[in-house]
Amino acid sequence: RTRPPRGSVMRTDFSRGEQVTGLIWLSLGALLSLFLEVIYLTARIPLADGASIAFPITILIAAAFNVVLTRTARLWSDSTYIAAIPLIVWGLGFFGLMLLVPITGDVIVGNNILSLLLLLAGIGGGVWPFLKQK
Repeated sequence: RTRPPRGSVMRTDFSRGEQVTGLIWLSLGALLSLFLEVIYLTARIPLADGASIAFPITILIAAAFNVVLTRTARLWSDSTYIAAIPLIVWGLGFFGLMLLVPITGDVIVGNNILSLLLLLAGIGGGVWPFLKQK
């Protein structure tokens, strides 16, 4: 059995409803991953002497998981705009969490370098499959 070339849609016999449902699930996964990435962004590993060390692993997780989301969305559509829906949802969710500060006063996404790195890693990971297809 031969494999189709990279970047091609493997299955095309799905209905419009399946496509929409798949993209909705991917978008919900993007929002859930964003929420967890932001919550654990400032995670620390405790050391034996009572100190701790920063461990912002969620920056790498954001990049890797958004690659998976985008590559999976590309299976549902040849259109770059449609395949980018989970990435767009992730980005809008990120900025939505930032905008909650003036509304609720709660700081969910911190004003620090880790938040910027999370944003760049998430967008970079989501864009990577589009750059790799050319």
